[in-house]
Amino acid sequence: MPGFGAVTLLCLSSATATSALAKEPFDFLPLPEQAKPVAEPAEGYRLQRVGTNGYVVISGVVQANFFVTKTGVVVVDAPPVLTDKLVKAIKSVTDKPVTHVILTHDHADHAGGASAFPGAKIVAHALTAELMRVYPDPKRPIPTLTFSGARYDLKVGGTHFQLIYPGPNHETGNIIVYIPEQRIAMMTDLFAPGWAPYLGWGNADHIPGLLKSYDTLLSLDFDVFLAGHAYRIGNRHDVEVSRAFFLDLWNWTKETIAATPFDPSKAEPGNLWLAQSIWFKEIADKVTPRLIAKWGNELAAVDAFTHSTVMAVVVSTFTDAPSIPDSNLKP
Repeated sequence: MPGFGAVTLLCLSSATATSALAKEPFDFLPLPEQAKPVAEPAEGYRLQRVGTNGYVVISGVVQANFFVTKTGVVVVDAPPVLTDKLVKAIKSVTDKPVTHVILTHDHADHAGGASAFPGAKIVAHALTAELMRVYPDPKRPIPTLTFSGARYDLKVGGTHFQLIYPGPNHETGNIIVYIPEQRIAMMTDLFAPGWAPYLGWGNADHIPGLLKSYDTLLSLDFDVFLAGHAYRIGNRHDVEVSRAFFLDLWNWTKETIAATPFDPSKAEPGNLWLAQSIWFKEIADKVTPRLIAKWGNELAAVDAFTHSTVMAVVVSTFTDAPSIPDSNLKP
């Protein structure tokens, strides 16, 4: 659920987005090799094994995960665009029923296929359940097993799932799903492995909470990272790289804010929205080229949404900044 600041920035950044779309189709940085699409078989999805009993279903840039336990199947997220493929993939591996669907958060693009598993326990943070009750959606069943606080241990058929809530981040209630024995960590929409952030950092609820999520993830012992998006699965290095990009974006934006005076005279008197829009753009125009120069060859699409993301961070530095101690803003 986007906050007021994020919604405002989406509006203010529309001119920038239009300008980007007006470029020639290939007048952008090429995709790094690690981020390029992978051919899909005739089934329309790829099924990749992870850990001892886990599988990742990948179609395009959308992913879902499932684990075959001794007593049944545990699904982690159910994207509606993957519903048929996810059901087919599970049946290709086992005839055991789906007993649990863990939802990392409430967003429809990751929870909207949960109704395809009737009878399964829907597991999520209590804050996710609360959000889903606000606008009931039959395709997103209200979670039947919830937890509050920072951690919950779920054991199904001999497989141990640690559900960890680092606090508000991409979405309030968005959790880490960690399987310590298999060194697998999952967190949807924090970032896509090998890619720069999506528009406005995915319309994040709480941008400083992203840093806390990175740090919580990196305090865990894992090799495989599953993010819900990208043509490939991720790893610990991907999390470290994305965190480093976050620090550059946040720190350079703060520096540029301090060095760029706000001048309301650049707009009609009293038109504060326009004056701020001009100021935000000035800041983003300075920060974006620095990020492209440093990260353009390592992360995909740094020149696509970074300009709007910088502007989202400008707002966040004023509304959310006290929640990031300066000591945390170092590599």
